[in-house]
Amino acid sequence: MSPYLKGGRDTAKLSNRARYIATRPGVEVLRGEQQDQPATKKQQAYIQRLLCDFPGAEELLEYEDYQASPTMQHANAFIRQVQEDFAEPMSRMENYLNYVSHRPGVQLDGEHGLWCAGGKVRNLSQAVREVAEHTGSVWTPVVAIRREDAERLGYNDAASWRELVCACAPEIARGYKIPLEHLRWYAAFHRKEDSVHIHMVVFSSDPKEGYLTKQGIRQVKSAFGRRIFQQDLLHVYEQKTEYRDTLGRDAERAMAELIAQMEHGQFRNERLEQLVLELAERLQNTKGKKVYGYLPPATKALVDVIVDELAKDERVAAAYGLWNQMREEVCRTYSEQVPERLPLSKQKEFKAVRNMVVREVLQLGQGEHPTADEIVHMPTPPAQSGVPHEVYPPQQAAAHHQRTQTHRAVSHADTARCVLQL
Repeated sequence: MSPYLKGGRDTAKLSNRARYIATRPGVEVLRGEQQDQPATKKQQAYIQRLLCDFPGAEELLEYEDYQASPTMQHANAFIRQVQEDFAEPMSRMENYLNYVSHRPGVQLDGEHGLWCAGGKVRNLSQAVREVAEHTGSVWTPVVAIRREDAERLGYNDAASWRELVCACAPEIARGYKIPLEHLRWYAAFHRKEDSVHIHMVVFSSDPKEGYLTKQGIRQVKSAFGRRIFQQDLLHVYEQKTEYRDTLGRDAERAMAELIAQMEHGQFRNERLEQLVLELAERLQNTKGKKVYGYLPPATKALVDVIVDELAKDERVAAAYGLWNQMREEVCRTYSEQVPERLPLSKQKEFKAVRNMVVREVLQLGQGEHPTADEIVHMPTPPAQSGVPHEVYPPQQAAAHHQRTQTHRAVSHADTARCVLQL
């Protein structure tokens, strides 16, 4: 997260620090060198300094390129981008809007390239003065995607980005803790050889409002990432739903097999058998509604243990693994960090599995539960998304997933490349 601009006495300190970082040895002297050679020790040391001084710089597209191929060219590109996204906003509070609306690469609309929710800014001087004289916090986020993604997804001009920012405005306001009616923002669209991006200025009409947390950053990143890659993510959501449904069927089948083996005295897992018998006894002595959400905490904990034992079944484990992969792919569209993989019993989206365990144990000994073969031939409930999909046997699921991923419009890494610098 880049430092935000604050009206008052801190401005001079920020400006001096930014100018030092932008002009110290290691910046200009790098230009003109043999770009395909490995990065120099001076470049490497300077990059480490930038990463320490500007948390969030590691998420730049240019840093990803540098990590993949640490050449002089990529090092130089990263250093210049840090200057543009972090150092320049700190040193130009007085005329930052004028800077971003005229700098090289901006899409001009007449004499400048600045726009807001209402379209082109008609009075640039007034907007510049509004920001320069603002006594509260002013944030300068940058949103960037790769050039090929911008062209493929239709985000290669200022008009499409203005529509995008307007659509994201409610999430931006929530992320910055600013009432929507007080949210003020300006932006300018820039093209580069390998990427496109917008420079934004965000603040509240009330100088006392607005602050940004890590959760707020995630909210804003998610808002942009989900909308930019909406078409790419549609397939991912379909796959995620398919794996969720497959897991539900496989877990129910495994539970039916377990119950049948217990009734015929053929069960070999003494621990799981004891857990099921204990749950059956608890449920018999439980009053009220016998669904997971209404059970006493100790009984819920017992159900959770049984669910996690079922998750060790090869079929269930395979489906849960694929579901987690799809979930992580969605998260990578707006975050470098993927969520922790939780035990099946703790995953909220699989509450139905916990209720299924309760239902099957209640039917234990009553002969009312379906057999494993009956479950295999049960019709598949429609996905919540309303999109029909094929269902593959567990042993084919991984292979099908790999084939499908090969034919996607973009790779996993490409989908993840919506970068938001706050």
